[in-house]
Amino acid sequence: MKRLSVLLLVLGTVAGCLVLWGGVAAGDVGLNGGGDDTDGATVSGIFDFKDVDVGGGLTQCPQAGSPLDKQPKPIQIGDKDKVEQLSNGGDDIRVNQDYACMPQDETTIAVNPLNQRNIVAGANDYRLGWGSSGFYSSTDSGNNWYDGIKIFPTPTNGDDHVNGGGDPAVVFDRGGTVYYAEIHFERLNDTNGVFVSRSTNGGFTWSRPCISFGASDSVARCGGTGDPRTPGDGVVAFNQDNDNLSNGSVPIHDKEYIAAGPRPAGVGAVCFAPISKTVIPAGSPGCPSAVIGPDRLYVTWTIFFQGTATINLSFSDDRGHSWSPRRVISGSAPFCAFGRTAGACDSNQFSVPTVNPTTGFLYVAFENFNTEDENQYLLVRSKDGGQTFEGPFFVTPVFDTNYPRGSRGRSDCVARGQSAGRRVLTNSCFRVNAGGNVVVDQRGGAFADDLYLVMSDNRNGTVASSNTDVFLFKSTDGGSNWVGPTRVNDDPSAQPANRNCQNPTSTQGPCPAGVNTGNDQWYPWVAIGSRGDVNVVFEDRRLDTDSTATEWPTSRTRTGNYLVWFWGAQCSVNTPDSRDCVASSATTIPQPTTPINPGNEQLPAIVGFPFKNFTISDNPSNWDYTFRAGIFAGDYRRRLCRQSEGNGRALRRHALPAAEHRQGKPSVAVTPLGETKGCLRAALRFPVLALNGY
Repeated sequence: MKRLSVLLLVLGTVAGCLVLWGGVAAGDVGLNGGGDDTDGATVSGIFDFKDVDVGGGLTQCPQAGSPLDKQPKPIQIGDKDKVEQLSNGGDDIRVNQDYACMPQDETTIAVNPLNQRNIVAGANDYRLGWGSSGFYSSTDSGNNWYDGIKIFPTPTNGDDHVNGGGDPAVVFDRGGTVYYAEIHFERLNDTNGVFVSRSTNGGFTWSRPCISFGASDSVARCGGTGDPRTPGDGVVAFNQDNDNLSNGSVPIHDKEYIAAGPRPAGVGAVCFAPISKTVIPAGSPGCPSAVIGPDRLYVTWTIFFQGTATINLSFSDDRGHSWSPRRVISGSAPFCAFGRTAGACDSNQFSVPTVNPTTGFLYVAFENFNTEDENQYLLVRSKDGGQTFEGPFFVTPVFDTNYPRGSRGRSDCVARGQSAGRRVLTNSCFRVNAGGNVVVDQRGGAFADDLYLVMSDNRNGTVASSNTDVFLFKSTDGGSNWVGPTRVNDDPSAQPANRNCQNPTSTQGPCPAGVNTGNDQWYPWVAIGSRGDVNVVFEDRRLDTDSTATEWPTSRTRTGNYLVWFWGAQCSVNTPDSRDCVASSATTIPQPTTPINPGNEQLPAIVGFPFKNFTISDNPSNWDYTFRAGIFAGDYRRRLCRQSEGNGRALRRHALPAAEHRQGKPSVAVTPLGETKGCLRAALRFPVLALNGY
């Protein structure tokens, strides 16, 4: 059961390198249906912290992975401490080139299909003192990088920009143009929208989205006289605030993601008028054939408004110059409850689209909160380029009610600034979620309707001791039916005797003291290569068995399960419509005919681990020393896997970008993957302050 909320958050000075001021306020737009679970679809961190000014009390930061280019370097006044020495060990390559003592998080990455030495990444980047959209571009397989802050959209309110930004997502089309999707917003009111910029030179310069002036198509314009941009260029959705307050009085656009792929057979390319959104067929006046791109671009995102959080879609055929009218695609189903209308699936978040590169069929997965207690993962699909949708189809329950929270035994996190209702993990206070993604097999033919979805939840943990695991679900019929779960992480993990112990309306009593059933894995992402190698990457705490040093003083709950490593897992699919990469115990999951409400019963044991697990990061990270007292480390990690040609050396050169934070100095780094068949990944790393022995 779910409450949609834009949380009231007051930030003050904190211990550590970052000092923050400010707050965010908005009304509760939630629905409440009872039960143990009272958190619903919630806005992203970039919105929660949109009026926070990040200021460092340092004049010099320890540099995690000093830039390797020939640009001028700052004078090194202080000696390198142990943290900086450790940070510069290994063979990671730092991606962001700034020297500001500011974080980056929520990273994303894409590789140019026409020039695989060209890699483009994005991240929430706070170097300006607030959240904005950073870009990072390489033309030598990630050995050297150029970076900056992507240019802000131009509004119509008399200002010259919409400054707040974040939730980055990048994708290339088949022609080598790269697109950067993001949200932008005013930091002191509700003006906000979803925007897409493009780059035709490998991510070094970007188009500037134009919010149109004018009340009709005939008078629509960008900026002042002589502005050469097309009105509406790059504007997927936009709402101007109506009362100059941050109170949810207009729709809030959040958590967008972008995909590109061919138009399905029989679907023609079109453009859209800037104001009326009238369809203009390709080749007609206003839609010259020269602007039509090789792929259709799809953006999905969440709109929070008037007690709902719907998944929406818009598409573009003209390389992002114009966009279709937004439409709700989260639909309705008999297993969705507590909606504004019967069966409406209208409380959602974390949508991710994927396009079949051979058929052009579109699939969108998302987490849904229209449930009594445990959430659910759903999927919708379109076979006609996003004009109509089938589904939603049920994939799996999301066991979320038994996460630790500030309201359930973790008052220490509230004292550090975390919202009382946000899910956290044992020993830490950064917020987490179940979000993952869905991918479709790239090989076409009999493989064309094989889908893979990953997510994580706490079904094997309790509110007293989390044990989040990563699970994979497979469909061989285009998402109508799913087989699972398959646990991806292969470390020891057992079900608790009572996962619902200590829940507010539970009669199960307190959780037993000292019972820990495993370590945490979270923030998974799956991709599949052109030869059928399924790669999953995630955050993992399994290697920390006894750390006790440098934890946040009030947050120690259990020994170990604290420091964070990057891990990967891989499995090969050789046969279409098969059980390759599926646990032997996995079964077909029935499509519910009524709302789900799993109880406290023991779940069937998972037998078999088809995924080979391996470590990726050189050093562990301490997430307590991230953004504002360790309460925010981003809401996702986005990776890209592609099949590399040649020997192991070539595979290792195509590396894995990751964001690193070292003692308050964040950076983005590239980590070689070794024998992982060219899986490229963007992620977040933080200070190495709690290594055993230090």
